[in-house]
Amino acid sequence: MGKTIINIAVIGGGLGGLATAIALRRAGHNVTVYEGADELAEVGAGIQVPPNTSRLLDAYGLFDRFAKKVVWPANINMRRYSSGDIIGPTPLKPKMQELYGYPYWLIHRADYQRLLFDAAIEAGANVILGARVNGVDDSTITVHLENGKVEKFDLIIGADGIRSNVRLAVMPNEEVLPRVSTNCAYRATVPAAKMRADPKVSFLMDDPNSNCWIGYRRHIMAYPIRNGELYNLVMSHPGAAAVGRWNEPGNLEEMKTHYRHFDPTIRRVLEKVDNCLKWTLADLPVLSNWVSPSGRICLIGDAAHAMLPYLAQGAAQAVEDGATLGELLTDIKSVDEIPALLGLYEKIRRPRCEIIQKGAYENGDIWHMPDGETQVQRDLGMKGQLPAGAKNPNQWGDGNFQPWLFGHNAITEARKRLGEFRKGSEQNGTEVARL
Repeated sequence: MGKTIINIAVIGGGLGGLATAIALRRAGHNVTVYEGADELAEVGAGIQVPPNTSRLLDAYGLFDRFAKKVVWPANINMRRYSSGDIIGPTPLKPKMQELYGYPYWLIHRADYQRLLFDAAIEAGANVILGARVNGVDDSTITVHLENGKVEKFDLIIGADGIRSNVRLAVMPNEEVLPRVSTNCAYRATVPAAKMRADPKVSFLMDDPNSNCWIGYRRHIMAYPIRNGELYNLVMSHPGAAAVGRWNEPGNLEEMKTHYRHFDPTIRRVLEKVDNCLKWTLADLPVLSNWVSPSGRICLIGDAAHAMLPYLAQGAAQAVEDGATLGELLTDIKSVDEIPALLGLYEKIRRPRCEIIQKGAYENGDIWHMPDGETQVQRDLGMKGQLPAGAKNPNQWGDGNFQPWLFGHNAITEARKRLGEFRKGSEQNGTEVARL
């Protein structure tokens, strides 16, 4: 039996949805992406692209395009909130490429989305902006649009974020609400000219690093983006904002007050901020399932495993989800195989995503502890002064966790697991069956 080309809807045109569309087009399938926004809508802020993502972008032929838009940081520096002293660095350039074959990048979110959007279009995906989806139907595998149209597909993928509508079809008998953190965050950028005009902070642009000042219930992650045109700031602090919104205006004086006890250097940077956005930090509880009762609708990214941003892996895991689906569906022989292959997708992806989700949550406690003996021991651990076999509290620098996180190849893992699955099916004398 030859390969079957299937018709796939991806609900959501964010980073995960577009990356998934690229992977599925490379697998030879017909892909329609429905994005509710009338234009590409990523806010003006930065995002980290770790080696487990840059290797997938390279597999999609996008490495050189991204390389023109990114900053290649030297280190992630964990810093003492009050003094700016480096507690523990995680070497990135050239260390990540030497260890894992691929770099760790920093990029503007809007640039990231535009690069993926252009690549999805070039690959032949039909990306429809302004296409608001009211819901999907698991019994008919249909997408119901706000304009009244109903479109039928072989497979529907929910890439529609933490407040996913598609999740209602996957889990019809459960109400899943985001777990709202006690923290929210400000996002802001400062133009390079402002940074360079001040000799006390210009070094932050000249020696690009990802810097993270950590203190009680607060931290500031900051780094240059857009080839050094902007300095990006993400500031976590106690408070609340609208869940799922990224564009609620923040109060500048309130922002500065939250960090009044921080390192004078980063406070000088905050003085240069003209406006900021505020949003709540939230994740999802572990879901009972990612695949619908029919086996024809599944969730990816934040719709399946929204996580706090404290490991900078949310988008990375969505891209891995898409790469996994692309590989599993490459040689599909019949639409009847879809339920089994989606079951395999969930079986492959769930354990990894849940570990990362848990690690991101734990980083909130690790980074935000009050001054005291436990904090002193944490700092010693981040400096590498650890008892034999102890885990580094800087998870990015831990000798066991880092290679598991950054060295992962979602494509080869999916290929291996699919081979094992097909071999097992053949030994049982059956076609691919539901797991």
